[in-house]
Amino acid sequence: MLDCELIIDPSRLLELAPAWDELAVVQAQPMGSPTWMLSWLRHVAPASASARVVAVRQGERLVALAPFYVDEARRGRVDYRLLGDALPRSSPLAVPGLEWEVAASITATLAGASPPPDVIALESVSLASPWMMALGDGWPGRLRPPTRQYLVQGSPTVSLREESFDAWLCGKSSNFRGQMRRLRRQFAAAGGTTRMSTPETLDADLSAFMRLHEGRWEGRGESGIVALGERLRMMLADVGRAQLESRRFRLWILDLDGQPISAQLFAGAGGELLYVNGGWDERFAKFKPAMLGILRAIEDAFASGDQRIDLAPGEQPYKLRFADSNDPVAWSILMVPGRRLAVTCARSAPLLTRMAVRETAKRALTTAQSDHLRSLRKRLRSVGLRSALHGS
Repeated sequence: MLDCELIIDPSRLLELAPAWDELAVVQAQPMGSPTWMLSWLRHVAPASASARVVAVRQGERLVALAPFYVDEARRGRVDYRLLGDALPRSSPLAVPGLEWEVAASITATLAGASPPPDVIALESVSLASPWMMALGDGWPGRLRPPTRQYLVQGSPTVSLREESFDAWLCGKSSNFRGQMRRLRRQFAAAGGTTRMSTPETLDADLSAFMRLHEGRWEGRGESGIVALGERLRMMLADVGRAQLESRRFRLWILDLDGQPISAQLFAGAGGELLYVNGGWDERFAKFKPAMLGILRAIEDAFASGDQRIDLAPGEQPYKLRFADSNDPVAWSILMVPGRRLAVTCARSAPLLTRMAVRETAKRALTTAQSDHLRSLRKRLRSVGLRSALHGS
């Protein structure tokens, strides 16, 4: 017998956190932990956002958890989205093998929630995940809800199967080994050092992380990290203070002459280490700081007994130099059947069409052409903003 509870009160979620975290560890989902998701809810979520978390128990044991939220101020389509807003590889959690069994209980609970959902969104979820299909099959009623997958992104991964970091490095190409060893020597000869954040350095290191990331994006388009600014820094500070000691929060800093020139953040759970994001000072591009930081994280992951590193969505060339596999993530929506379904489909159509056009363009255009279009779009938005400010 399965018992379901719809949780709205954040204090109730805190009580559930230990059992919730156990599920995240079992599923090896760093971003699925309550530390990340509840910190997001405190610092980053819209003020009008409120939790709609479904907890499923078998007796006294928590066997599944679907951590959704709803923005109650939003008018029109009612979206139930995962806490964290597309934190990489977020998804519902369940004891392995129970996903399909608990999905029917989760959907029955969501169908009776207030406000009732029009859309269930699963964003940046592993392409191999069964959750969207399981939720669709388990939806109560005679009509099966339509589902649409509108975006897939590659996510390079590094398997840590070898017995040691040195054995792993020996398995890479001679060109890669030579370049990495040369870069390490050059960086050390210049006075460079690599370290992991501690409780004493965390605040300063997070400020460096934000500054270096913002510098990398200047003139290149939009970054969600830059847009969130201080709210995100506060969220990361909360997570860091909670997870530094357990080494599930690893912020690697490259220093040169006592100043951070690169910062890269990793999150871990259950043997999985996820590259969250980073930034580096372009004045020191000759050292390839991003590659040196990842290399150090891989070396440490072997020492820590991790099993895999997920380099996060985006198939940038520097990630592919390290990767030996790819585990794509997908963005999908489930449209709830009922009297509002036609309106939901109409309101969802622009997003689905826009993303289809975008993906077609990405396949057809060269990198230079894509960069030119992003630059043009940014200038057009800037012109539109100036026109609005001046009333013209």
